Amino acid sequence: MAEIHSRRDGSLLIVTIANEAKRNAFTHAMTQALGSVLEEAEADPEVRCVLLTGAGDKAFSSGHDLSELLSDRDHAADEALNAPFCRPRTMTTPTIAVVNGAAHAGGFILALSCDLRVCAETANFAAPGARIGLLPIGGQISRLPALVPFGFAYEMLATGRRVSAAEACRFGLVNLLSAPGCAMQDGLAIGRQIASNSPRVVAAIKRGLNLRIAEGEAAATRFEWAEGGRMQSEPDADEGVRAFLEKRSPVFQ
Repeated sequence: MAEIHSRRDGSLLIVTIANEAKRNAFTHAMTQALGSVLEEAEADPEVRCVLLTGAGDKAFSSGHDLSELLSDRDHAADEALNAPFCRPRTMTTPTIAVVNGAAHAGGFILALSCDLRVCAETANFAAPGARIGLLPIGGQISRLPALVPFGFAYEMLATGRRVSAAEACRFGLVNLLSAPGCAMQDGLAIGRQIASNSPRVVAAIKRGLNLRIAEGEAAATRFEWAEGGRMQSEPDADEGVRAFLEKRSPVFQ
């Protein structure tokens, strides 16, 4: 059955794209369900990190279900209908794509939208829009060049070819290349490390980095000094410094 599964692992939420018969392709109902799950996670302060992955070991997601897409072309490029694929970019809650296989089209957009990408050695990425007459949307043009060199981004989008996890790692698109069967384990380890830190600081780091992409270095520098000065007087700063001096793990609210 094609659906979105979610389960908690302590302060982490694991979201699984489950449609193995179609390489975890998204139906419209699945896209809506993904949006609901992400909104619920963002509203829950007990969720410190979200991990997204695909069912099985063949695909993270092949993108939209093309048979469904052919019957309703408006779904392909409708910003509102495709918003869940891009939602990780704007979430305060950190997100990690655990890419267990092929991440193509909408699956590539979703992985690209996450803050980090942990990949199985057998994973691969593709932005096939040019090959099927569709403009690469959802951050493929706007976000990809902020993560990898311009030339690599252009070549990937213009050719529509598959890029192996190893090549993506060399160009900085992938944060960690995992041994066979270890991608989720590695993703959880990173998620737990992030979850143990101050959620306010982690959220501010993301805001600052996104500001750097959108408005440049000067804007990010202003953000650092203004936000850094403000956050020095917050409870997390007191707890963090006290925990360091007392040689214990901090307990952030």
